[in-house]
Amino acid sequence: MAYDTNQLLLNFHNDKVFVDVNSLDQARARRQANRDRLERGLKKNDAPLPIEYVPQGSYAMHTMTQSDIDSSDIDDGVIFTQDSLKFSNGQDRSPLEAKKMVCDALSKDEVFNKPPEIRNNCVRIYYNDGFHVDMPVYREFKENGLSRKELASNTGWRRSSPEDITEWFNGQVTDKSPDTTNGRQMRRIVRLLKYWSKSRASWNMPSGFIISILVDEAYSSGILNRDDQVLLIVMRQIFARLSGNSNIHSPVSPYELVTKTNSVTSLEAMRTALASAIEELSKIEQSDCNELMAIKALKVIFYTNYWDQRICELESVTNDSRNRLYAEPKNPIDKQGGTGQYA
Repeated sequence: MAYDTNQLLLNFHNDKVFVDVNSLDQARARRQANRDRLERGLKKNDAPLPIEYVPQGSYAMHTMTQSDIDSSDIDDGVIFTQDSLKFSNGQDRSPLEAKKMVCDALSKDEVFNKPPEIRNNCVRIYYNDGFHVDMPVYREFKENGLSRKELASNTGWRRSSPEDITEWFNGQVTDKSPDTTNGRQMRRIVRLLKYWSKSRASWNMPSGFIISILVDEAYSSGILNRDDQVLLIVMRQIFARLSGNSNIHSPVSPYELVTKTNSVTSLEAMRTALASAIEELSKIEQSDCNELMAIKALKVIFYTNYWDQRICELESVTNDSRNRLYAEPKNPIDKQGGTGQYA
């Protein structure tokens, strides 16, 4: 490549994309507070208590990102036994009834300005600063001597194992990434693409889970040491993949299709946006690319003012050089004896 933007991209990742320790500590504290709040409310309502909690999603996969547009979130699955979710007459609670039980318990303290809300696949708890906690509700049962879990979804009780997703992703990152620092490269690429996908308020992009699957497909083991090169390669691979096939399946059993009508639309939006991003980032491959051109390309891609000061510095230097090149001579030209030579 004509210009090495790797350190520029790493600095941006560390400063603007990666979620710092203090933010993670706050997320953990809110997660625990909601677990405690849930159990207090369940006891008050004489409802069954969970047997386990399973952190999941971007928090468990260590792919949470900062974002000036979208809110931060954390997913914390709550597990009940199937028997405990039965009514006194032996009838099973429906998925909606199970989520309502959890929602009612979380609302018992009346501490939220916006009350907890039942969503398609979880109960969501809102905070005034934009942060939210999602609590998917599961029931666990035995099948052929093995523990199985089902998620309370809007389409019914659906077979799901949240810890399997986390184990799959963390295993892929460990197996594929050439480095062991800073979260490992494949995870950094997921974070960067998630941040990019949230960079415009008008964009309707796929979920972080789908982006993680796409990066895993596009990322080759030990691909390169430079994140800027890898990001461009992964973008190109995902663009080509979405141009030919927009069906995406879960990487773990039961390997169900995770792209529905709304996610297919978001994948089309992603493919369109990727075309522009690839065009910009490809500038670092040009033989005339310099730091200013490279930084401006990154600025456009991530829609950020992160590099503005450096851009001003570089443009100032460029303008000074141009002015010196075309400046009028400070001293008059002294011709000597008509020889055509100049002093």
